Amino acid sequence: MSRTRPAGPERTLTGAQALSWRLRRNALDPVAGSSVSDVAERVLALRGWPAEVAELASCIRQEQPDPGALSRALDDGELIRSYAFRGGSYVLSPGIAAVLLACRTASRVWETPRYQQQGHFAIADWQPLREAVHEALATGPATREEISARLARVPALRHLSAAALGTGSDSLYKPLHWWGDICFGPSRDGQATFRILNGDPRWPGLPGIDDAGPHAVALYLGSYGPATPANLEYWLTEGLSVPRSRLASWIDGLGETLTSVSVDGVASYALTADLAELDAAEPSEAVRLLPGFDPWVFAPGTADTRLLAPARRTLATRGAQLAIKGGVVSGTWRLHRDEVVVTWFGEAGPPPPAALEREAERLGRIRARHLSLTLTSG
Repeated sequence: MSRTRPAGPERTLTGAQALSWRLRRNALDPVAGSSVSDVAERVLALRGWPAEVAELASCIRQEQPDPGALSRALDDGELIRSYAFRGGSYVLSPGIAAVLLACRTASRVWETPRYQQQGHFAIADWQPLREAVHEALATGPATREEISARLARVPALRHLSAAALGTGSDSLYKPLHWWGDICFGPSRDGQATFRILNGDPRWPGLPGIDDAGPHAVALYLGSYGPATPANLEYWLTEGLSVPRSRLASWIDGLGETLTSVSVDGVASYALTADLAELDAAEPSEAVRLLPGFDPWVFAPGTADTRLLAPARRTLATRGAQLAIKGGVVSGTWRLHRDEVVVTWFGEAGPPPPAALEREAERLGRIRARHLSLTLTSG
């Protein structure tokens, strides 16, 4: 990806060291998240829907979890939920959201004829639409139906009233998220709402793309390094539609703040400031039960074979709840009545019953119910 960096890596690490360091950064070993906001900062982005997935991903990273705290943090603006990666909604801190959403604007996809056709709009509609949505939300969060009704009362935007509802309506709303105009508000009677973000005192506003890009690379490496070029492309090019050439320029622009390293022979990037901790990291044996679509796997990508065997990839992409040992996906789990049923993969070696029992007990405390462990192989 990067053309100006030295061809050879400057530092050698083991995969076990890298995963151990990353587990610590992600508050998974030790479980060290101090709050929902702390967890969001550590993992960068939590998948925002279904809400219980984000809630559990946050709770499992806290020694003293507070179920419901994530919802409260979203309601008061401490965290936001916004369209971000691959068209999905994610929970982020305002500061990190500003950086990542600025990167998302790099593709300017809303200017393409195909995108405009999907959303049933013309590019000349955008500024009037922004103003109309802002007015619709001026008195508080509103549903798609309420926004549609507002558009119907504006003669120049009446043709967008139907497009603001139902299938395809998100083609109108997503760019408003990416620009930092709006984010999701509290659900109302099972319906999503949007609220004004621009003007919120917690919202820093979007930085310039050339400032946001290198910052986004550094944020990613600070949580998921050492990372391969493929990891960075998955996160920023596939996830946020950043052109590869632009990503390469951001990496090169970081200069000596990045170091090329070899992780089990695979060329990767790490933040230079993190090298001492990486060198000192000891392999982890920590066992954790993760919810579906957890950022531990989905930030590096399900194609990363250091985390997930190729034969198990489909399980992850379909939202299976995963058990990890030392950071490596080693099984799946599900709740059946008052049992945590863990299916341990044969290739992961002997299962660790005591560690799994502790995780089942911890999950029970989060769920406020007693849960027992049932262990199977698969």
